[in-house]
Amino acid sequence: MINTINNHHSYHYNNSKVSKNIHKSDDKVKIKGNEKDKEKEENKVVGEIKKNMSQKRIVKNSDENKENKYTENIKKDKRKKRKNSIENKDNNESKDITKETKEINKDNKEIRDNKENKENSNLKYNKDNNTNSKESKTVQKISEDKNEEKIKYFDTSKVTNVQIPKDYLNIIYYNLLIEEHKGITPMPDYSYMNRQAEINEKMRSILVDWLIDVHFKFGFTDETLFMTISIIDRYLSVSEITRTNFQLLGITALMIACKHEEIDLPKIDDFIYITDNAYKKNEVIKMEFDVLSKLNFAFLYPSPIKFFEYLSFHFNFEKKHHMMGKYLMESFLLDVKNAKYKPSIIACACAYIVMKFFKMKNYQESYNKKFYVLDETKEKYSEHNIKECAKDICLLVDNINKTNYQACVKKYSKPEQENVATIIMNN
Repeated sequence: MINTINNHHSYHYNNSKVSKNIHKSDDKVKIKGNEKDKEKEENKVVGEIKKNMSQKRIVKNSDENKENKYTENIKKDKRKKRKNSIENKDNNESKDITKETKEINKDNKEIRDNKENKENSNLKYNKDNNTNSKESKTVQKISEDKNEEKIKYFDTSKVTNVQIPKDYLNIIYYNLLIEEHKGITPMPDYSYMNRQAEINEKMRSILVDWLIDVHFKFGFTDETLFMTISIIDRYLSVSEITRTNFQLLGITALMIACKHEEIDLPKIDDFIYITDNAYKKNEVIKMEFDVLSKLNFAFLYPSPIKFFEYLSFHFNFEKKHHMMGKYLMESFLLDVKNAKYKPSIIACACAYIVMKFFKMKNYQESYNKKFYVLDETKEKYSEHNIKECAKDICLLVDNINKTNYQACVKKYSKPEQENVATIIMNN
């Protein structure tokens, strides 16, 4: 019994184990089945996600293609517009060019017609007056001015000296009158001494006499001296100066004139040396800047010596006649009244004195208005101004021996200058 019971118990125990195992196996089977279902569902989800992704990619690609096509179309349109604009510009430019060429051709035709008319009129004028062919060329150049008679100052048909530019003498003299008529700014005012507190006319004469001596020793040109005095008078017309800086103004004006006229320019130390080192280099530079600013850098002007050169040529002056005229003009620089008259008036007055002194018959021609008047209808100058200027010059020259201003007298008492100073003193 015990064995049977044990067997039965063992059987029951075994059956329980078997049933447990069966339950476990069923559970495992169920779990495996659930896992497979999950995997299937996951695979389905993954597949759907992949499909959606692929669809999105297709949509994106299609959108990108559309955008690329749109941008390409925009670029094409821009290129077309640029080409059209360039073509339109080229067409407009070509039209403008054609218009301009037509206008230029018209202008050229008018210019040619005018030139032909002027040449014909000049040829008739030259034939009537029996002038040579070279002078007719100068007349053609001058004929831009309507009044040709005003421009004919000198008869150049008898000129034989090759160094004299006879074809341009009339043009040069006419341009000198134009420059004189325009004037320089500021103009010199001979009454400026009334506004100067520390200097007077006597001090000016001393300075000018010293500058004439320095100018002669350095061997400067005539233009340099006349420009130097012009700068001094113009500066004193607009600015006051002290007595100590008056000589400084003189050497500064001489230095500026040398920069305009001379080829071999002395150094600043040379100008300081002739003042016995009375000034320093920085003082000269400072004065130069002051003069340049006050006169607006305008220094060139037609000096009397230029006008007198052409007048001496016209009246066939000899060397002693020419030297006497230069002596009169340089001596007149000592007087402050030199700034009162125009350069052409001074030149004509000197020519008048020379011709009267040497008893030339055609002395009356020296105060012909054509030599100092640009427009007779507007000019206020006349024969009276020539004679008044000549009186002032003669008064100064006659009394120059009574003064201490002997630089000009010594200069023109030498054989190189035909001893014209002594000739005047002896008469």
